[in-house]
Amino acid sequence: MAAAPGRSQSEQAEHDDAQLRALGIKPELQRSLGFLSNFAVAFSYISVSTGTYTLFALGLGVGGPAMFWGWPIVILGQTFVALNFAELSSHFPVAGSIYQWSKRLSNKTLGWFTGWIYFWAGVLTTTAVAITVPLVMSSIFGFVLTDPSPIGIVNNLVFWAVIVLVSTTLINAFGVRLMAMINNIGVAAEILGMVVFALILLIFFHNQPLSVLTETAGVEASTGGWYFPVFLVAMFMALFVVYGFDTAGTFGEETIAASRQAPRGIISAIWLSGIVGAIFLLAIILSFKDMNAAIQGAQAFGLPIGDTILANMGDLGKVYLFVILFAVYVCTLAIQGATTRLMFSMGRDGRLPFGRVWAHVDTFKTPSNSAIAVGVLAAIPFLVTDSPAVVATGATALIYMSYFLCNLGVFVARTKGWPHQGAWFSLRGWGTVINLLALLWGGLMLINFALWQSDIFGVFGTGYYVLDGAQVGLRDLTNPLISTISIGGSVQSWLPAIPIFEATLGLILIFGFLYYVAVERRRIAAEVVGADAATHEVTIG
Repeated sequence: MAAAPGRSQSEQAEHDDAQLRALGIKPELQRSLGFLSNFAVAFSYISVSTGTYTLFALGLGVGGPAMFWGWPIVILGQTFVALNFAELSSHFPVAGSIYQWSKRLSNKTLGWFTGWIYFWAGVLTTTAVAITVPLVMSSIFGFVLTDPSPIGIVNNLVFWAVIVLVSTTLINAFGVRLMAMINNIGVAAEILGMVVFALILLIFFHNQPLSVLTETAGVEASTGGWYFPVFLVAMFMALFVVYGFDTAGTFGEETIAASRQAPRGIISAIWLSGIVGAIFLLAIILSFKDMNAAIQGAQAFGLPIGDTILANMGDLGKVYLFVILFAVYVCTLAIQGATTRLMFSMGRDGRLPFGRVWAHVDTFKTPSNSAIAVGVLAAIPFLVTDSPAVVATGATALIYMSYFLCNLGVFVARTKGWPHQGAWFSLRGWGTVINLLALLWGGLMLINFALWQSDIFGVFGTGYYVLDGAQVGLRDLTNPLISTISIGGSVQSWLPAIPIFEATLGLILIFGFLYYVAVERRRIAAEVVGADAATHEVTIG
């Protein structure tokens, strides 16, 4: 399937297991994934069609058609991160991705907090995507999301989101091959669907000139004519989409020839996502019959992609909605699967409460307890809010924070001479430079995430657009105050005026710090360095 030349699949699996043992890890998971399946889980986590369908309104409404250029910029910036992660996955093809890489190459305290933050980011991302499924369903089947569900206890939005989580939990618990099969079908449908619809739009429904890609449609008026602050907010459409490529690494223990296939999966996922996304976004922007009307619809929180496809293609356009529905579902499946492997990895190391429970592997050679736990935890936020935007904002910023912490630890390791051993994928002399670029990119984007609607940031924090005669703050779309969150239609004004990113990160850090001081600090201090001696990993030839 994916064995190295001269080796059978079983011989390659034995070779891979020997590498795990050399890294101090007992092989337990089912090693059956080839390159395509490994790539597919990373591509599904990114899920261009999911993110663009639900977030295109943010980009277009805020930045006008020139928001298109945010996509290649984000792809380039995240490529620096992906290249760094690809080299790490070649050295350490183990479950847990950035947690494992960070703990092995940096201060173990930093490694633990990287894993802790990334775990909760994964849980919240699972929530955010699961609750997006009924948004697409309502467009197809015509039901009202806020109406009572069939069981009457909760509304349709929460009901169908929970049904999604139950089904993805069962699939993730019943074995990686079933998950991979569904995931592969979903990826094929997503890529084919996006390319086909993009080509149809470009060939038959090219309603705007290419020059429209440089037009801002006057959206910069609120910042005194300076487009850059507006563009930074519009870029969130891409920032909310392009991450999760490290998932190819976190499935390393279940991949044949993982030291070769995981880095290939990481790079292929982000670059193919970038190419497909650019073609599709170009086709959508050029397909609008009335650009001003499209921008106004986007500012009213509509779904411009669905609108223009249906307006240009009629009933045939409804087929695309089913492609989106399948893509969002598979995206939920992949994100939950990745978070499950992280929980399993941290549990196996004794780095989470009840670690042995989460490290349990069942007869399907799957960490089913972790899959169930992630599903349950992902459902809990529905008790607090039914707003996918709020959940996605906190989750995405946490993921960028986790990436930054991992890259920081690895950069320090590089200054001390890592890597000391060779691996299939190597950045060679460019490693430190690319690592530094990844840190620079991640740091700038964290600043972008952390800004909120306030005069203290000047034009970067005071931009707005007009909706129904009222001014809507741009930064309220990307980092709203928790006191403005609506639960069941009621604004929670009694909450402190703290931005959602800072509030979410603060809570996770506070509880993490208390648990770390009470439990993990002693465990880490008593830990004996494993077979890889932290920065002198053994790589089997």
